[in-house]
Amino acid sequence: MTLRPTSRQERLTLWAIGGAVAALVGVLLGTALMIDRYVRADRDAILAESAAIAEAVAALIEAHEGSHFKILQAFAPRFLFREAVARRDRTEIDRHLRQLQESFPEMDRVFVVAPDGVLVANHPPAPQLYGRRFTDRDWYQALGRDPRPYTSRVYHSARDGALHVVHVVPVRSETGRVVGILGSSRRLETIRSGLTSITVPAGDFYLVDREGQLVFHRTRTGAAHLADYAKTPVVERLLRGEAGIAETDNPVEREARLSVYQRLPSLGWGLVVYRSRDLALQPARRITLGAGAAGLVLAGAIAGLGTVALRSRRRTVDALRALEAAQEELVRKERLAILGQLAGGVAHELRNPLGVIKNSAYYLRMVAPPDERVQKHLGLLEREVATANRIVTDLLDFARVRPPERVPTDLEALAAEVLERAALPEGITVVFERRGGGPPVEVDPDQVTQVLANLVTNAAQAMPEGGTLTIEIAASGGGARVAVADTGVGIPPENLERIFQPLFTTRAKGIGLGLAVARSLAEANGGALTAESAPGRGSRFVLEFRR
Repeated sequence: MTLRPTSRQERLTLWAIGGAVAALVGVLLGTALMIDRYVRADRDAILAESAAIAEAVAALIEAHEGSHFKILQAFAPRFLFREAVARRDRTEIDRHLRQLQESFPEMDRVFVVAPDGVLVANHPPAPQLYGRRFTDRDWYQALGRDPRPYTSRVYHSARDGALHVVHVVPVRSETGRVVGILGSSRRLETIRSGLTSITVPAGDFYLVDREGQLVFHRTRTGAAHLADYAKTPVVERLLRGEAGIAETDNPVEREARLSVYQRLPSLGWGLVVYRSRDLALQPARRITLGAGAAGLVLAGAIAGLGTVALRSRRRTVDALRALEAAQEELVRKERLAILGQLAGGVAHELRNPLGVIKNSAYYLRMVAPPDERVQKHLGLLEREVATANRIVTDLLDFARVRPPERVPTDLEALAAEVLERAALPEGITVVFERRGGGPPVEVDPDQVTQVLANLVTNAAQAMPEGGTLTIEIAASGGGARVAVADTGVGIPPENLERIFQPLFTTRAKGIGLGLAVARSLAEANGGALTAESAPGRGSRFVLEFRR
């Protein structure tokens, strides 16, 4: 039986109830759609955030561990070392390996293997292993197929039985023939100690080798745990060469995880950055439960949570930027340390033979007949020796920057002294502007003199056809500022920041260490060295010391 309304008031009441129900259903449906959209957006944001963190962690690890390849690659082509390897001269090889290992003690052991796989020498010495063949090692077989830098699997050392990883590079003759293999063996505990400072918000990371064995894990250490993750879905994907993001149940910790996995090409390792899926998606689940309980007031709750999420994302972006800045600073410091040690060794080895060449040229000039061609070539030889000596001096300056001895110093007097000593070519006009040099600043006068002399020399070299060299002294921020400007060729925008990097140069002669040394000395004295330039309009370098 159907009940019908009996009056106009009853019909209005039913319409009101129906309208209220329809409005409530509409609000709930709209709220459900908003929840679904927010949950998807929040999940996508978490995935993007995890991927960005993984990229930053990967860059830090490759910068930290890749420096060992750079050291070996810089050491392998050294002439005396290369020739000793070709002759299998163990005494001479031992001397070089000792120097390498003492310079870089984080390399637990360095060694040389002949092309047939026989161990020729290592340091610290292990005579019981000399003559042993290592043809069964994966690093030897890999270099046999493709003679390029290679990182080995995790293995038990033949020397002490500990877990090690080996970095190897080929040693080539002048003709390009492989005459040996230079390797660095590092304990897993050494690698682990260098990576424990890297942290992942609300998660962690681990590294596996080419066979899925653990290279780094914060808690699972030792031989008993090497293969703990080898059969997990994420590691199996890595071993197939895949990269991506996975939401999986980890069978080892029995936890649902959100994992970002990728290869580290320079090392052959696989990186997995993981976060707890329940923890990562917890904000979205709280919103869903709140929606079922709150209903009509959910729109306001979503707005509030959206604001919190936006602030959280901003904090994450700030943290990532700080992580990237720390990475860049770590790479810069490691690069400067490596270059400094190599530069010092190379400079000392070159200075003696250059002195012998210079003395010989002087002697030949004294005893040679007064033949114009002979004298011309002797002059050419002396000029090139002088150029090489300048390069050696740059290398030594770069390698042995000493701590500054600061005393109150008048920058105006220093600049005037530098100008008085400078041997400027003809055609260069000097303008010395004094705008109130300000009070004396606490700096090392010798080091600041070296900075100013470098800037004046660079300005003169930028004006081969002549021009105006301007030095401006002025007070700045309670301290003082020296500006050195030229009207030379200028610097392209893409090179302006790179000019302070070691070994970067656009000139035919020189090795690009002058400005790197100048900035290091300025910063060591509490100052800053900056540059501004435009092609065809000259350059202006500003050395500033504030109180």
